[in-house]
Amino acid sequence: MYMQILSEYKKAENFVESFKKWYVIQTKPRSEKIVQRQIQMKGVESYLPLVEKVRLWSDRKKKIQIPLFSGYVFVYADELERVNAIINTSGAIRYLFYEKKPAVIKDYEMELIKQALTEPEKISIEEKKINKGDLIVVSKGPFKGMKGYVNDFRGKYKLTVNLEELSYSFSIILNSSEVNITVN
Repeated sequence: MYMQILSEYKKAENFVESFKKWYVIQTKPRSEKIVQRQIQMKGVESYLPLVEKVRLWSDRKKKIQIPLFSGYVFVYADELERVNAIINTSGAIRYLFYEKKPAVIKDYEMELIKQALTEPEKISIEEKKINKGDLIVVSKGPFKGMKGYVNDFRGKYKLTVNLEELSYSFSIILNSSEVNITVN
C-alpha cells in the first residue's frame, strides 16, 4: 500500500513539474541577489547567472561576482509559483513579457547559459540584439550546439548568440575550427 501511494505521489510530482517553465523577473538596479534570495526562501527555484570580475579601486583590486544579465533573475515555476515569486519580493519590478504573455525561456537556452558559464572568460555582455552576418553552429567545445551570428573575425570568429525573449545578447570568441556555417 505504501509503495502504491509513493508511486502515485511521484507521478503527481512529475505531472506538476511538466508545467514548470523558465520566466524572467526584472529587478531594481543591483537588487538581483536580494531578489533571488527572497524567491528561494519562498521555496521557488530561481537562477542568477554570475560572472567574476576584477574591480579596481584607488587603493585595491577585488574580485566580485556580478550578474551575467544585469537587472534580471530567472524563475523556474508553474503558474502559482510564478505569481508567488514576485508578490512581496522587495526589489522585484515585474516579469518580462513577450507578445502580451510572460516571456518563457526555453529549457535548452537555460542549459546553454549554464554551459557557457563554464568558460566565463569568453563571455562579454552586449545590451542589443545583433542580426547581421552568417548564421553558424558551434561544433566543438563547451558551447557545442549554440547557434549565432558572426559579428567579427580577426583570425577568430566572434560569435553572438541571441536569446529571443531577452533584450540581451552575449558574445563569445571562438577559433574558426570550432564552428560550421549554416544556411540562413
